[in-house]
Amino acid sequence: MKTVLKKYVFAALALTSGSLMAQSKSAFMVKGHINGLADGEVYLAYGSFINMKADTVQVKDGNFEFKDVISEPCYGMLFNHDYTLKVDLFVDRGNISIKGDIDSAYDIHVSGSPFVNEYAAYNQAVNDSKKPVQAIYEKWIAAYNSGDSDNVTKYKAAFNAARDKQGAEGAKLQLAFIKDHPNNNASAWELFHYLNEKSLENSKAMFANFSDAVRNSEQGKEVSNRIATLSRVEVGHYAPGFEQKSVNDKAITLASYKGKYVLLEFWASWCEPCRAESPNVLAAYNKYKSKGFDVLSVSLDHVKKNWEQAIQKDGLLWTQVSDLKGWKNEVATLYGIQAVPANFLIDPTGKIVAENLRGDDLNNALQKFLVDKK
Repeated sequence: MKTVLKKYVFAALALTSGSLMAQSKSAFMVKGHINGLADGEVYLAYGSFINMKADTVQVKDGNFEFKDVISEPCYGMLFNHDYTLKVDLFVDRGNISIKGDIDSAYDIHVSGSPFVNEYAAYNQAVNDSKKPVQAIYEKWIAAYNSGDSDNVTKYKAAFNAARDKQGAEGAKLQLAFIKDHPNNNASAWELFHYLNEKSLENSKAMFANFSDAVRNSEQGKEVSNRIATLSRVEVGHYAPGFEQKSVNDKAITLASYKGKYVLLEFWASWCEPCRAESPNVLAAYNKYKSKGFDVLSVSLDHVKKNWEQAIQKDGLLWTQVSDLKGWKNEVATLYGIQAVPANFLIDPTGKIVAENLRGDDLNNALQKFLVDKK
């Protein structure tokens, strides 16, 4: 789960390298020694999800040192160019020590202020839960390299089972950390990544339990805004209206679909899972379009040519809109989209009746609303 969540760090880093905003600043120093870490560049990204800053220093004989100022304790990630080194940490005022061995990535030790130490203990527990999965994975790869097909099958099954178990354990650790550390900004960081449409009510309760300082921190405000956005597009609420240009530069409004069931779909030409789902959406469109169903797709593309080519190649027959702002697409922002594919099924009155329908779930929902109800 943590691995999936961290992909958003890179998205945020790509979107902004702005400085942390504050009125008062405190100095910090991250000083580390990693045995076996090759000389070269090492990077420290730190800040909130939306406002992430990055710094680069040179490694010499495994030693490195970062210095800067921050306005409040914030998430950080230390990594090198090939991610053989990747350490999650919390950055706080004062000195932070990082020690370990490049060959023991799950046992790199981070220490500093109480906030730093609390988050380090949590991450160590998560890493400990990953060790059995890694051990099975190494046996699987060894069997594959040796051509041992029986053990390849055996260890592949064991790996999948262990990975599922670790994901569940990781989720429990994450929830426990958020609930047990209401005074640590790291809890707001973790809650931001735990928060989705399915966990919304639980997330609201945990956020309410945070201290005033955490709720009013930069990361806390991002969580608050995310909760507000997801609350706006919950099942049972009316879908927020919008207007955006089609491929042919025609203004398209969501309101023009009233009277139909419409699947509001978010995708992009570069998104492989989106493209893999397109045949299923196309089949549903062809099956139910005569029964009052339509699709309206919002693309998170930047390049119009790529968008147009994907529409043509995949044979998509319905209306497509985009402002070509990528992840900053205004409709995607309005609907709180942070990963694609994503979708909302909207009824003829404009009310959201389901979300994130894929595969058989989409066909089953359309059968329920368009056929069985009649």
